[in-house]
Amino acid sequence: MSATDYILTNDPQLQARVRSRYAKEIHALSALGFRPLGVTIEQLGPWSVILKFPMFFLMIVNREVLAFRSPLRLAAGNQLLFHTDPPAIALPMGMGTKIYTDFTDRTILISCTFPSYAVPRPGSSIAKIITSKGIDEAWHLHKQRVVEFQGEGKTAVVHSSFDDYVDMSRREEDLSQYSPPRL
Repeated sequence: MSATDYILTNDPQLQARVRSRYAKEIHALSALGFRPLGVTIEQLGPWSVILKFPMFFLMIVNREVLAFRSPLRLAAGNQLLFHTDPPAIALPMGMGTKIYTDFTDRTILISCTFPSYAVPRPGSSIAKIITSKGIDEAWHLHKQRVVEFQGEGKTAVVHSSFDDYVDMSRREEDLSQYSPPRL
């Protein structure tokens, strides 16, 4: 079982906080053709506010939209967006933005606008692109890599649902190793 629960929320106050916090990123992604998919909460396990204090601290520093559930469960709210050409799901978050594309052979391409502490394990079916040049550059590099993968015979899967995002995110958790930053 995953240590993270993914919840699609209909809470109007939380949705408004998320859209306000990520307005710049949502606007940039919308200009690239991404459309809203929904507001999600990624909730950690019981007592995570205490047990995951370094993560909690980083989330505060990165101005994540935080929610707290009983018993002391740490949760972050994010806006999901999707694109159909090429198929992708984008996730703006406090550290930056991630863009995911899945392929029929279960390969996942993830492009990030920030240094990621989740590194694909050797032999993993995750390919990562990391750029510090912003969302436009991440999307440009992402699209190029999708074309390269298609040239290698891979077929991108059209994803546009919350469940598709959860599947890719859980696979990312399972196929990555984490080397947390030094504080």
